[in-house]
Amino acid sequence: MKYNVATSHPLSSQAGIEVLEKGGNAYDAMLAASSTLVVVQPHLNGLGGDLFATINDNKYYCINASGYAPERASIDFYEQRDFKEIPRNGPLSSFSIPGLVSSWIIANEKAKLGMKEDFKRAIQFAKDGFEPSRKLVKAINRFEGGDEDFNNIYKDTDKWLVQKDLGNTLEFLVNNGLEYFYNGEIADMIDKDMKEKGGLITKGDLARYSAEIVNPIRVKYRDYDIYTNPPVSQGLTAAVWLRDLNKYELSGMEHQKYYDILIKTMYDAYNIRKNYIYDSVKLPENIDDLKPDNTHNGNGKSELSDTTAYSIFDGDIEISAIQSNYMGFGSGHTIKGTGINMNNRGSYFSLDRNNKNSLKPGKKTFHTLMSTLVSGPKDIILGSMGGDVQPQVNVQILSRIIDLGSGMQDAVAYPRFAYPASIYGDSKIYYESALRLDHYEPVDDLNDMMGHAQGITVDKERETEKGIDPRGDGLLLYMKGKYFT
Repeated sequence: MKYNVATSHPLSSQAGIEVLEKGGNAYDAMLAASSTLVVVQPHLNGLGGDLFATINDNKYYCINASGYAPERASIDFYEQRDFKEIPRNGPLSSFSIPGLVSSWIIANEKAKLGMKEDFKRAIQFAKDGFEPSRKLVKAINRFEGGDEDFNNIYKDTDKWLVQKDLGNTLEFLVNNGLEYFYNGEIADMIDKDMKEKGGLITKGDLARYSAEIVNPIRVKYRDYDIYTNPPVSQGLTAAVWLRDLNKYELSGMEHQKYYDILIKTMYDAYNIRKNYIYDSVKLPENIDDLKPDNTHNGNGKSELSDTTAYSIFDGDIEISAIQSNYMGFGSGHTIKGTGINMNNRGSYFSLDRNNKNSLKPGKKTFHTLMSTLVSGPKDIILGSMGGDVQPQVNVQILSRIIDLGSGMQDAVAYPRFAYPASIYGDSKIYYESALRLDHYEPVDDLNDMMGHAQGITVDKERETEKGIDPRGDGLLLYMKGKYFT
């Protein structure tokens, strides 16, 4: 197959494939897949969330569509209200400006088919409904902290999920322009809802926002060039980890020793992460100059976040992208009449003024999202959800392909380990039981802690192999004819 789309939900993957079959390019597929994921996986991302992408389109570049803190969000604001940390739910957690729609503006400028075609399936599944996955139903049932507008959409849903307001919002943006999210009727509705519920975002904050196009971080690994997102993304973590793994000949290494080396070098990479990934950091020109300082994380919050990653290849252009509302559905704050679930990414900020990730108006928080492209004997397009463990998922899959000769599907499905330590706190190392490691903590196989990865390899004949993680929804046995005719 000369083109492919790998996402964490079959309806999203098929939406992307469909526009490629109609003559669209990778940007059309990105818009189709991304918008459909908003609808069919609201527990992993949303219209009020953010996106990171790494793209190869004649040159490599990245999109940073993460949000900054608005003018009213400050440490003083929370201290005056006796908060010791930023809430995880509600309107005081939902202040990171949503960047996803701004990334769509960038993609739409390069797409071929037009938004009506690219957003057709997302609008269909939102307005007409779809059968929610088992994981989505479970997430709905266990989510607490949603406001009335959120609960009216999702609670008591287990057989068929309809999101009419979200469908109408998507349709409005298609008919009137994506910029209306930031300057127009949708922005007015966000502003009004924030005022009524005590939130912090204003129309002015939305109007000032735009996603950024930035240069990727590049590292050489064996015969491959690895490209990923610069800070505030944690992509740098995987880059310095792979840099250090170059010192070891991993192919043919005994099983336990192989994983001991991966984990030993990982600790240094995560130490660098803690010290060098924050807004406005000045990195050295060469990442070889980044050295761990051998300090250790103290105890602190270490949370898994829920995100959704996808990989696209149209025969020429390669896109690895990932989007999120941070913790599952996000803040539980839904903008009335729009179906927009606001993210709670701002709750990752620290209220400690001395912390590098301290809250400040106009600042972006440290971000767990990252995406990966690889150029070499074969190209690799890769991404995974998993919060703080995303670099580990990426590196384990890349090493299995590059060092151990696995195919993409085998590499994605293979048992993994996880070290879910945040920049604030340490963690144990866990591994799926089938991996059979010493020293560490076993957990059940196909464990969500290990992330849900999707990827595509492209050989020199431009033939592709897709890998879909059995830990997620991507292998659900939906019949194509049930939704696609």
